[in-house]
Amino acid sequence: MDVGEYIRYYRKVLTPPQCRYIICAENLEWINSTYSNHSGKIDDEERVRMDECWIGKEHIIYNSIKNGFEEVIKRYSEDFPLFSVQHTTDFRINRYPEGGFMSSHVDNIHHSHGQQYGYPQVSALLYLNDDYEGGEFKVADKIIYPEAGSGIIFPSNFMFPHEAKEVIKGTRWSIVTWLM
Repeated sequence: MDVGEYIRYYRKVLTPPQCRYIICAENLEWINSTYSNHSGKIDDEERVRMDECWIGKEHIIYNSIKNGFEEVIKRYSEDFPLFSVQHTTDFRINRYPEGGFMSSHVDNIHHSHGQQYGYPQVSALLYLNDDYEGGEFKVADKIIYPEAGSGIIFPSNFMFPHEAKEVIKGTRWSIVTWLM
């Protein structure tokens, strides 16, 4: 099987009202995103330019986001019956303003976001809007122009480098979690 076949893009994971509910949520604590490596977090606008907000189980929008990721997991499990999930990380909402991007990288959240559970087997993203220009998602040389309410899931290893291209106009909203 070609590695690209493990990248799955699913439409209509979230409804338009669910996407708006998450985007318009109150009491979100935004911080500038940083790049992390084995030495720790680095404030490097050459690597990433976006705002992030972490959503834990106590947040009012947690279950709406969780339902979206559960749908992605369900569909991926139907495509790959041996796939199973024991744990998900907290959810990170990514807000990319005009000029925002994330450079090519592979996920290794064990050291970068304070997670203590282990290395992820897959990365999953939900997309909340598509009313922006640029900001396409590239994973393992596949370019995806995600629709609002869609989800992407792919293995988290060296064969799946990925990036969010620069947003030219508007604001791009996505949510990421890592599954173990």
